[in-house]
Amino acid sequence: MTAFTVEQKSQLAKLMATENLTIQHSKIHTAKFDPIKRILYLPIWKDMTSFMYDLLGGHEVGHALYTPADGWHDVATDKTKGKNYKSFLNVIEDARIEKKVIRKYPGLKSSFRKAYAELSDRDFFGIQHRNINHMSFIDRLNLYTKSQYSENIKFSVEEMQMIGEVQMLETWDDVLRVTEKIYGYCKNEQFELSIGDDFEYDIEGNPIDEDGTDSESDNDYDYEMENGNDGEGENSDDESDEATDEESDGESGSDDDSETESESEEDGNEIVHNKESKESNFDSYDLDPNCITDDNYRRNEVTLLDEKCKPYVYANMPTPILSNIITPAKRVQELMTIDFANQVSEGHITDSKITGFVQEFRNRNERYIALLAKEFEMRKAAKAFSKAKQSDTGDVDVNKLASYRFDDNIFRKIMQVPKGKSHGLILLLDYSGSMSDNMAGSIEQILVLSMFCRKVNIPFHVYAFGNDSSTWSIDNPKASTTTRNILGSPMDLRQCFMYQTGELMFNNICLREYLNSKMTNAEFTKALRNMVLLKKSYEGGRYARPIQRPFSERLSNTPLTEALVATQAIMKNFKRSNNLDITNLVIIHDGDADATNCVANAEGGYTYFHPTYENVILQDKKYKHQKLVKANNLSNEMFVSVAEWFTATTDSKIFGFFIVPSQRAKGIIRHYYHNEKRQPLYTKRSDAYVDSELIKQLKRKLDTQKFLQSFNPGYDSYFLISGGSDLMANDGEIEIDGKLTSSKLKNAFMKFNKGKQINRVLVSKFIQGIAA
Repeated sequence: MTAFTVEQKSQLAKLMATENLTIQHSKIHTAKFDPIKRILYLPIWKDMTSFMYDLLGGHEVGHALYTPADGWHDVATDKTKGKNYKSFLNVIEDARIEKKVIRKYPGLKSSFRKAYAELSDRDFFGIQHRNINHMSFIDRLNLYTKSQYSENIKFSVEEMQMIGEVQMLETWDDVLRVTEKIYGYCKNEQFELSIGDDFEYDIEGNPIDEDGTDSESDNDYDYEMENGNDGEGENSDDESDEATDEESDGESGSDDDSETESESEEDGNEIVHNKESKESNFDSYDLDPNCITDDNYRRNEVTLLDEKCKPYVYANMPTPILSNIITPAKRVQELMTIDFANQVSEGHITDSKITGFVQEFRNRNERYIALLAKEFEMRKAAKAFSKAKQSDTGDVDVNKLASYRFDDNIFRKIMQVPKGKSHGLILLLDYSGSMSDNMAGSIEQILVLSMFCRKVNIPFHVYAFGNDSSTWSIDNPKASTTTRNILGSPMDLRQCFMYQTGELMFNNICLREYLNSKMTNAEFTKALRNMVLLKKSYEGGRYARPIQRPFSERLSNTPLTEALVATQAIMKNFKRSNNLDITNLVIIHDGDADATNCVANAEGGYTYFHPTYENVILQDKKYKHQKLVKANNLSNEMFVSVAEWFTATTDSKIFGFFIVPSQRAKGIIRHYYHNEKRQPLYTKRSDAYVDSELIKQLKRKLDTQKFLQSFNPGYDSYFLISGGSDLMANDGEIEIDGKLTSSKLKNAFMKFNKGKQINRVLVSKFIQGIAA
């Protein structure tokens, strides 16, 4: 048998339905489809074969494509119908939708037959010790249609006509019409079974001979033989009439009986059996025929459930409340401007020194940014030219007319150069406490990248992400953020996400915007000044900083997953408002994302989950995204899945830059480095010391070129970059040993230029990524 995965079959169901259905696996008895929410629910079965999965998926896809939601609900909940009417409707509608889905996908027919045979072998329909031909018409019809009309079952002429109608079903109205007809026929059939004299019947309607065995005859229902005398026993009829008279009102009705008997004989209706007294009371019988095979199937489905399987948890994406998350650049820069001005007025630093810091930064970077911009434009032009095509215009080139006798190519040509795609950038900077020693270099890299984007007209936004509630209070002084709980401790009431049952629950998140491409030249110049001073506030150690850090710039944790979820909504709007073809997300961080391991429950609380012990499915119903969270025992399962969701729903690239402290380089490489196959060096904690020689080689490579390219899942490009002073864009000088020669000068210049690229790894790798 060909192996298959649940994910593969789920994708197959989506493709067959010609829409991106939501597929959910649960510990339910049978597959079902919600036509309103467009959710296909599939059970977790043990020993499920590929054919059985195709039967489940294909059958429910048929409902998704062809069963009208309103029509089914209205009829199935109609109280005026019999309690078993719904099972009749289900059997006949199943026949219609299976026919139509097999017509659309013919390969399913073989799977349906084989799956039916497997279910029959397991006696799912409860017919192993029964004679199918002695069962009611609805049961025989159910088995016949489920087997794709391949089962050898006997039917009367009238029943074959109704089967022909079932096979011709096309519309929902056809189903309703045929269901009413078959339901009525089975009522008559049940009545006839109830008045037989010579045969006893078991509780499921099988005729039993005197020896206790099931009776068989050439015909399915030979009603002429039910009275034991070919329908000619007058005494039997008289006794029946008398019994009926006594049960009614005790009055003699012989005249009426003979008259009725005569009328019945004139009609020639063999199904009546001349039992007029009971036929006259047909309406008084509580006749509600049922489908035994369908009932047995429903009961037996429970035995297929895999009780030992990992349960499925469907974690839906919540909606971020961006107004509670984002602090605009105007407010962030305003707070820094006020704080730095206070430090100047208090004599902690002078304006001239501030001007010197800013000028030093510009002198060190602006010229190289101009060169990078030129390189970027050349890359774009080369890429566009490589896709250029030359074609005829259809206009005659008069300069070529003289050569028309020996050259057919006398038309003017034109070079068609495709329009380059427009890019946009959103950058997220980790504002966690561990970033303190690397913040100065990170800010410098971000400023270089921002200045480059302005130079080449790439729209961008720069955010820092954290979750410090004090910073949020400073950013939003008019908002009441805390109250006291019953223990008297502060309790944060700020809500960053709207939660419904089954949605992922997150910690609070702050996205503070520092720079963007919408700033005027004056605004950007002022922001650049503040950012250079902010960089300086992280230099020199705690007691040797040239300027103090503003009160609003507090470091906290690493809510990276929350930042991705919030940025997804920002990115969608960013791409639309700037009419961008390609959007890019750059993340600078130095640690794992905070844990995400619970969903909101119906009681207003939360329920924990873990991908190691449960099949956690991350899904977004709005964008019809669904993906299994892969357990890897490295604590980043949810982040990888959220990153994949971000890429799928925004069509964006993600560039990751992990800052590596020199004293922890080997441990970081061991934990974070992935090879070209996106495989980590180890998959669990016990493997932490494997392949030490490879780690030494990678460490030497990091020391030499100041970065390592890794292939981490969730990212389009990922780099481990040296932290500390290696992040600073220090160019140094061109050095030549010995006598100056042209070759030495060339090599020294190339080495010097390479050093510039290494020192500005963020912008150089970003350019390579978007201009490739």
